[in-house]
Amino acid sequence: MVSTGTFSLVLFADRTLLLWFGDGSQMSAAMAAGNLYWAMVCMPIGIAGMTGAIVAQLIGSGREQQVGRFLWQSVWFATAVVPLLAIVAYTAPWWFRVSGQPEELIAAEATYLRILTFGAFGSLIETALGGFFSGIQRTRIIMWSSLATGLLNILLDVWFIFGGLGVPAMGIAGAAMASVIAFWFKAVIYIVILLRPAFESRYHIRQGWGWDPSLLYKLLYYGVPAGLQYLTEAGVFTLIVLRIGQLGDLPLRATAMAMNFSMVAFIPLVGVSIATSVLVGHHLTSRGAAGAITAVRSALGIALSYSLIWACLYVFTPGLLLGFYRLGQTDADTEVAIEMARGLLRFVAVYIFLDSIQLILTGALRGAGDTWFVLATTICSSGIALGIGWWGIEPAVAQFGISRLHGWWGVITLWVWLLSMLMIARYRQGRWQAMRMVS
Repeated sequence: MVSTGTFSLVLFADRTLLLWFGDGSQMSAAMAAGNLYWAMVCMPIGIAGMTGAIVAQLIGSGREQQVGRFLWQSVWFATAVVPLLAIVAYTAPWWFRVSGQPEELIAAEATYLRILTFGAFGSLIETALGGFFSGIQRTRIIMWSSLATGLLNILLDVWFIFGGLGVPAMGIAGAAMASVIAFWFKAVIYIVILLRPAFESRYHIRQGWGWDPSLLYKLLYYGVPAGLQYLTEAGVFTLIVLRIGQLGDLPLRATAMAMNFSMVAFIPLVGVSIATSVLVGHHLTSRGAAGAITAVRSALGIALSYSLIWACLYVFTPGLLLGFYRLGQTDADTEVAIEMARGLLRFVAVYIFLDSIQLILTGALRGAGDTWFVLATTICSSGIALGIGWWGIEPAVAQFGISRLHGWWGVITLWVWLLSMLMIARYRQGRWQAMRMVS
C-alpha cells in the first residue's frame, strides 16, 4: 500500500507541476498521453504482475526451487514485447489525431508518450521482480525501493520541468524523462537485491535463467486474462477520456484535476489488492480456503475504511483539495476548470467505495487463479457501460439537460458499480476456493 501510494503521489506531483509550469494544456496532454501509454503497457504488465500470485503458490506448495526459473520467464516475455511498444510510440501522432484530440495538444502528447516508452522495459522488469518480492512476502524491499524511487522521480520532475543547474526547462518532456529514469532506477535496485547469495541458494535465481516452455505457458495461461483485463479497462477508460477531450481543453483539464485526486486514493487500493492476491495464493496451497477468506475480509476492512476517509474529503473539503492547483500561477481558464472539477469529485466519492470492493475481490479471485472469469466480467461490464455512454448520453443531454462531461463521469461510476456487483457474486459463489495454479 505504501509502494502504490508513493506512485500515486508521484503522478499527482507530476501533473500538478506541469500545471504550474504552463497554462494547463501540458497537464491535459500528459493525462491523455499517459492513458495511452498505460493502454500500451497494461497487458504485458498484467501478465508480469501475475508473478507474485504464482510465486506465492509455488512457495506454499513447497516448490521453492522452481521460483527462479519461473521468474526468468517473465523476463523473456518482457523482452519479446518491447518492439511492439516501440511501433506504437513511433506512430503516436497518428493515434492522437485519429482519436480527435485538439490539434494544439498532439505534439506535446506524442513527445510525452515517445519518451515514456524508453522506460517501458524497465517498468516490466520491476513489475516482475516486485511480484517476486511480494510472492516471498518481502514487502519491505518493495516499500523502501518505492519510496526511494518516488523521491527521485519528484526531485527530477522539479529539475527537468522547470530547469536549473545547467539544465533547460523542458516542461512535459522533462516530466517524461524523470519517469523513465525512475522506472530504470527501481528495476536496478531490485536486480541488485535479487542477486544476493541468500536468494540464489533458496530460489535458484541464476541457475534458472533458461527458457522453460511449461512455466512460460503457466505464466501466459493465468497472466494473459489478467493482462487483457487491464487492457480492456485501460482501453475503455482511454476512450472515455478521449471523448471528454473532444469536449474541449477545459473539460479535459477538469477531468485531469479530479482524476489526480482519484488516483491518490485509488492506487494504494491496488497495493491492497496485490497483497490480497498474494495472501490468497499462499494460503490456498498451504492452509486452505479458511486462511484465504480471513485475508480477504481483513483486506476489505482496510480498503473500505481507507475509502471512507477519502470520500469524506471529496464531499466536505473539495475546495481545500483543489486549492493545490492555485499554488502556482493560474489563469481564468484554470479557475473555470477547478470549479468544474469540484463537481466531478462527487462522482469520485461514490465510486471509490465500489472500486475498493471490486479491487479486493478481483485480487482474491486472481490469487486463486480465476483470471478468466475476471476477464469475462470486465469485458461484459465495460461493453455495457461504454455502450450506454456512446448511445445514451446525447439523449440524456437533450431530455434532462445534463452536461456531457457529467454524463461521461456517470458512465465511469456505472462501470465501477457493475464490476463490483459481478465480483461480489463470483466471490460469494465460492468456486475460487477449490482453484489452484500449481499442482
